[in-house]
Amino acid sequence: MKVLILGGGLVGRSALQVLHSLGAWCTVMDVNYGTLRDIGKTYNEKVNTQLSTKQNIKKLLPETDMVINCVKWPKERKDYLIERDMLNLMEKGSVIVDISNDTDGAIESFRETTHEHPTYIENGVVHYCVSNIPGAIANSTSVAYAASVLPHIQSILNSGVKSACIKDGFLRRSLTAYKGYLTHEETSAIQNRPWIKPEDVLHIQEERLDPAPPATSTKSNNLLSI
Repeated sequence: MKVLILGGGLVGRSALQVLHSLGAWCTVMDVNYGTLRDIGKTYNEKVNTQLSTKQNIKKLLPETDMVINCVKWPKERKDYLIERDMLNLMEKGSVIVDISNDTDGAIESFRETTHEHPTYIENGVVHYCVSNIPGAIANSTSVAYAASVLPHIQSILNSGVKSACIKDGFLRRSLTAYKGYLTHEETSAIQNRPWIKPEDVLHIQEERLDPAPPATSTKSNNLLSI
């Protein structure tokens, strides 16, 4: 089985781990060369890695049995990684699994499905676009989610929001609202609401902050300062 995984983040790597262990020949595409090099080293170069471009995707689609989309597509983009007419390059009965599940996301032929009716066929290609995939194993998902969230809750309880966000960049980037202020840039851009950086509203600009990942690729011009 030949699988194309779009996106080499946590979700993409998790899908790769399962599929590779099952014996699938996997190709991972990403826009970050460092990510691709890391995946190659992890799997002793037994996984194909390529730069994520529409041209590279077109070359692989005719020999791909399954595409797994793990790309969080920027909301402001109006193009697609896989356009509807590119489905004609795939063999009939091939499968697209859209884990990202974004309307106007990376796959033009996407439409949301449910566990009751999980698939639909377009241009002979089976689409699986369930928006709540973990709901199929709700108990296990809840236990795993609670285990991952609990350390953050404990950190806030023991240190307070300010200190916890200084020590944990991921937690700081997760702050969505604080004392009446919106602190999440992507939400600001989508809802056209003013927002403020978490570092500013917490007054921790001068602190030695734990490095934080980029909050979002969607930018807002509605930034407040206090």
